[in-house]
Amino acid sequence: MILCVNPNAAIDKTVVANEFRLNMIQRPEQVLAFPGGKGCNVARALKTLGERPVVGGWVGGFAGQFIETGLQVEGIGTAFIHTDFESRTCLSILDPINNTLTELYEKGDAVPIEKVTEFETWFRSHVTDYEAVTFSGSLPPGVPLNFYRDMIEIAHGAKVPVLLDSGGEALRQGVTAKPLLVKPNETELTDLAGKAPQDRSGLMQAASELSRRFETLVVISIGAEGAVAANRDQVWHVRPPQVTIKSAVGSGDSTLAGITFGLTHSFAFEDAVKYGVAAGTANALTVGAGHFSVSDVESVLAQVTVEQLQGG
Repeated sequence: MILCVNPNAAIDKTVVANEFRLNMIQRPEQVLAFPGGKGCNVARALKTLGERPVVGGWVGGFAGQFIETGLQVEGIGTAFIHTDFESRTCLSILDPINNTLTELYEKGDAVPIEKVTEFETWFRSHVTDYEAVTFSGSLPPGVPLNFYRDMIEIAHGAKVPVLLDSGGEALRQGVTAKPLLVKPNETELTDLAGKAPQDRSGLMQAASELSRRFETLVVISIGAEGAVAANRDQVWHVRPPQVTIKSAVGSGDSTLAGITFGLTHSFAFEDAVKYGVAAGTANALTVGAGHFSVSDVESVLAQVTVEQLQGG
């Protein structure tokens, strides 16, 4: 089993509105609502790839019931700490005609410190039940910014590998605990490195330096160009084929799921990243975060290229 920690769970609602315009009444072509948050998306993708994921974090209210029950209906295990407040809703407005995506993400209510402690106690007791742990997304109000760092240190003590996908101070503190892997985007990499890479060469160097500094594997998401992956002095560019994208929502989470699948099945690092990029690209072929088919992953995987840029 793989534990997908989703601190900021939400109902993810996607509205498909052709030629979306402000200040107008519009009637969507399609409306989808799923249990969401980055960890839920990772779990859904892992389930599709044949794993047995469990989602943990905090949920509350009717929205929390929707999230928890919805995951269970999908065959995904849950280990949530329940709160008195209502879980948030995140709205994505997708306009396939103009190829735009407008996202409205609620901040959510503060998690009481006793509920943070309750999750930590649960995590400490149960982390050894899992082959790996993924930590995904922002931290809700009330959760200390050292949360990821402390949880990673607990997992280290239990010899359970951790993969971290976050940003800001939560990522900066989390990476100091030396997770197995971090997956920042280019903006988050700039925050960690202290300066923006000026070109692909600079991005490669920053990824390598980050990997050496924190003794961690690094995967930098670069959108339609795939990912730059670094293991100390070895750096690869993993590039997907060109595809017709329906929605990129959840593609980064599906990439993390594919990488997690690969690393827990003894893939070489670059092959795990290749599998992750294939899963992320397959996700973009449909509307709905973490929704794709294994056949699409296999089809894309055959066209993903891996170029070693540095090391040997």
